[in-house]
Amino acid sequence: MSNSERQWLQAEKVKNDDSTAYFDLVGMKTEMDRWVFPLHHIDFETARVAIPFNRGRKPYEAIFFQFSHHTILEDGTVEHAGQYINAAPGEFPNYESVRELKRQLEQDNGTVFRYAAHENTYLVEVYKQLQSDPAPPPDQDDLCRFIESIARIEGNEGPRCMVDMCDLVKKYYYDPATHGSNSIKSVLPAILNSSAYLQNKYSKPIYGAVGGLKSLNYKDWSWVQFNQNGTVKEPYYLLPPIFEDGIELSVDLVSDADDIREGGAAMIAYCRMQFSEMSDYEREKIIEALLKYCELDTLAMVMICEGWRAMLDEH
Repeated sequence: MSNSERQWLQAEKVKNDDSTAYFDLVGMKTEMDRWVFPLHHIDFETARVAIPFNRGRKPYEAIFFQFSHHTILEDGTVEHAGQYINAAPGEFPNYESVRELKRQLEQDNGTVFRYAAHENTYLVEVYKQLQSDPAPPPDQDDLCRFIESIARIEGNEGPRCMVDMCDLVKKYYYDPATHGSNSIKSVLPAILNSSAYLQNKYSKPIYGAVGGLKSLNYKDWSWVQFNQNGTVKEPYYLLPPIFEDGIELSVDLVSDADDIREGGAAMIAYCRMQFSEMSDYEREKIIEALLKYCELDTLAMVMICEGWRAMLDEH
């Protein structure tokens, strides 16, 4: 769909009181036939600050401090394959973040997915940092070549350029339950509410369970839980609070709400760990919450992919 076609579709569904999802089976199958297994879903947590944390850095320069990585194998096996976080005060995390991402992705030639432009934007900025660094790391060239291989830089796409799932949503999928939003936090609950396959699979406590789906941060978890009216609860509201034992905090660590449910709060949490005095316990709990939040972002990408594949199988 073009943007105008999508707008007309949205208007028609409102006019006709039509709550069914639109799915371009032919278009999506054409896209999927290009994918190479295993499929890699990645998500970054990042920051920009007015006062740099590190000597020699510029105001509002890109900081890439965390990522999560889920895979889907050809037989449908899903696992949380990897993650990385560097929240140590005073450490510039960008190069090591890319280095670890490279290590995790270079094991095969599987298709890499992102959701929207964020990951590409930050990889390009780290690429420029590497090229302009007066004291670059010894593996500067290797890191640059890796970024070139998976990113789109000034119009040039690498041989393994990341697939933008948000772009796939815009072209081939529309659910009125998203209310016109293409955000992953709108698309995920919409597809969970419409997919019997996802409801059946993720209503069981298989995530992080022995014999279930591998998770690095959850144990025996059910991502599909239902409200009293039968709708699926939004998964981001199932995230556990950072502090569950009633500890009295020495600082306002994240926000007025004692949780991390979106990227802005994740950025604030990272910045607080750079600037604020806090106990080892507080720091550990915030890192645990950041890891769980970022893991859900890449699992959300996996669930959307699985929902689309189930829709294709139904036809």
